[in-house]
Amino acid sequence: MKVVGLVGGVASGKSLVAKRLAELGGKILSGDETGHAVLRDPEVIEAIRARWGSEVLDSQGQVDRPSVARHVFGDDKKEDRKFLDQLTHPRIKQKLLAELEAHRAADEKLVVLDAALLLEAGWRDLCDVVLFVDAPHEARLARARSRGWSDAMFAAREQAQWPLEKKRTHASAVIDNSGTTAATLQQVDEIFDLLVSRQCGR
Repeated sequence: MKVVGLVGGVASGKSLVAKRLAELGGKILSGDETGHAVLRDPEVIEAIRARWGSEVLDSQGQVDRPSVARHVFGDDKKEDRKFLDQLTHPRIKQKLLAELEAHRAADEKLVVLDAALLLEAGWRDLCDVVLFVDAPHEARLARARSRGWSDAMFAAREQAQWPLEKKRTHASAVIDNSGTTAATLQQVDEIFDLLVSRQCGR
């Protein structure tokens, strides 16, 4: 089984690439969804409440992610972000490992790990191949705005990740998402063909 990690800048088009790989037969493992599951862990909820108070919980006693985001994104909030990362990342990795084992037991051929902080969290060792999705800053900012993000939100999330060039150096291949969707998908198709033919390795 090949495990393909997807990385890139904020709003670079990772979801587009993941969707195409799924259409080609890959199984998608979402770091975001796994992270959301971890935030429902009672121990995690209590640790977050103890750190920031009940204001970060919703009416059902669950973690309100936008409220937590206000505590962890920004240059002056590195200690809070470090706290959250140390609390959640080991638990997320444990769940990812379990899901990967389930896919392996099901004899899946290709699993795509779509996780924004894959490299920052130290999950590179889970992957055989890492694809870096590249897109111009202005295009990424426009996509973020279309999601309702302010420019400040975009910048804060960008600053919470590794610089793009550092991510690129850890990638096995780069997908250029600066052109048309068709051009991007063609690159994905070509990489998929290499992966399934076992011509592309770690």
